[in-house]
Amino acid sequence: MADNNEMKEMAEKAGDLAKNIWLAGLGAYGKALDEAHGQYEKVSERVNKESSRLFDELVAKGKKLEGDTQSRLTEVREKSSATLEERLATVKESLSFTSRNADMGEKLDDIAKKLDLVIEALGAGKSATKKTATKKAASSSASASK
Repeated sequence: MADNNEMKEMAEKAGDLAKNIWLAGLGAYGKALDEAHGQYEKVSERVNKESSRLFDELVAKGKKLEGDTQSRLTEVREKSSATLEERLATVKESLSFTSRNADMGEKLDDIAKKLDLVIEALGAGKSATKKTATKKAASSSASASK
């Protein structure tokens, strides 16, 4: 019986030892998990702070670039507007009929006089009717070109 008791004790000790080994492994796993979780928390906090700082820097840089771009855009608009106005003025001057209108009126009067002379030379009866129609046409075309 002594052997039997010794065997039981040995079996209990072996069972306790196996259980303790199992619990030690489980404890080591738990400790490693806790440390990994702690490290994750630290890294995550650092990353969040860094990404927040980086985000804030990017926003500040974006605001600065937006301001620079707006001021440059305003300058370009002003320059192009002035240039456009100058070009329009040049085009208007080149197409302007104000100086030509006076010359045109005089030329039309000269043409009308010459036409009257031609009409008189061709026939006196027909000249009165055509003369009136010619003067009306000349004055309407002169006023239309103004």
